[in-house]
Amino acid sequence: MKAVVTIIRQMGIMYILMFIGFIVYRKKIIDEKGSRQMANLLVWVINPLVMLMSYQMEFSMEKLKQLGISFALSLVSMIIGIIIAEIIFKDNGNIDKLAVSFANGGFIGIPLVTNILGAENVFFLSAYFVCFWVLNYTYGIYRISEDKSLVSLKKILGNPGIIAIIVGFLIFISPVKLPKIVYDAFNFIGNTNTPIAMIVLGTYIAESGLTTLFTNKRTYFICFIKLIVIPLIMVGIYKLLPSSLNDIKKVLLIAMSAPVAVTVSMFSQIYGKDYKYAAQLVGLSTLLSLVTIPLIMHIADIVW
Repeated sequence: MKAVVTIIRQMGIMYILMFIGFIVYRKKIIDEKGSRQMANLLVWVINPLVMLMSYQMEFSMEKLKQLGISFALSLVSMIIGIIIAEIIFKDNGNIDKLAVSFANGGFIGIPLVTNILGAENVFFLSAYFVCFWVLNYTYGIYRISEDKSLVSLKKILGNPGIIAIIVGFLIFISPVKLPKIVYDAFNFIGNTNTPIAMIVLGTYIAESGLTTLFTNKRTYFICFIKLIVIPLIMVGIYKLLPSSLNDIKKVLLIAMSAPVAVTVSMFSQIYGKDYKYAAQLVGLSTLLSLVTIPLIMHIADIVW
C-alpha cells in the first residue's frame, strides 16, 4: 500500500507539471522553438549537474565497493534491455529501441526508494545514473541521430554529461568537496530538472494532440515490453544473486521498472525525429506504471 500511495503522489505531481506544459503551449506562451530550447537546456546543462551532484558525499571503501557492485549490475541490466530492444525492433524503430532501453529512474526512482527502502539506499541509484547517462550520450544519441560521428571518443569525453560523471567521481574519492556556494548554486539548478522536463513533455503532448496518447496501438505494445517484460526478466536475473544484495537489487529493479525516460522525447526533438510519438510513449508509460511498478515489486518479493 505504501508503494501505491507513493507512486500515486509522484504521478500526480508529474501530471500536474505536464498539464502546465500542455496549457502554456496551447496558450502560445511557449512555442515549438521555445520547447526545443528548454530541451537543450535540460540535456546539456541541467541533467549533467544532477549527475555531478549525486557524488557529493563523504568517501568510504564500503561505499566505493557498493557503488562498484551497483554500477556493474546497472550496466549489465541496461545492456540486457538494449539487446532485447535491438532484437524486437531489429529492422527499424529507433525511438522504440530507446523507449524500451531507457527508464525514468530519477523522478520515479528516487522518491520510491526513499519512501520504501530508506534514503540511504538512494546512493545505489547514483551508479544507475552513471550508466544511464553514459549510454544515453553514446548509444542513445547514435540510435536517434543515426550519425556515428556524434559518438566519437573526442565528442563522448567532451560531452557535458560525461564530464559531469568524471568530475563527480573525482570529487567523491577526493577529500576536497565543492565550496558551499557552488554546491548550492548547482543544486538549485539541478532541482529544476523534474519541473522543466515535465513541462517540456507537456508541450510535446500539446503538439501531438491529447487523444493520440491513448489511440496509438503501437504505444501499448512498447509499454508492455518496457513495463512488464524487461522488469520480469530483471526479477529472474536478480534472483540468481545473493540475498545480501537485496537492497541493491530492489533499488535497481525500481529504476528498471520506471516508465520511458523523458530524454527519449527530448533527444528525438533535438535530432529532428518524431518527438511527438516519443512523448506519447513517455506519457502513456508514466500513466501505466502506476499499476505496473507495484505489481513488479510484489512479484519480486514473492520470487526472491
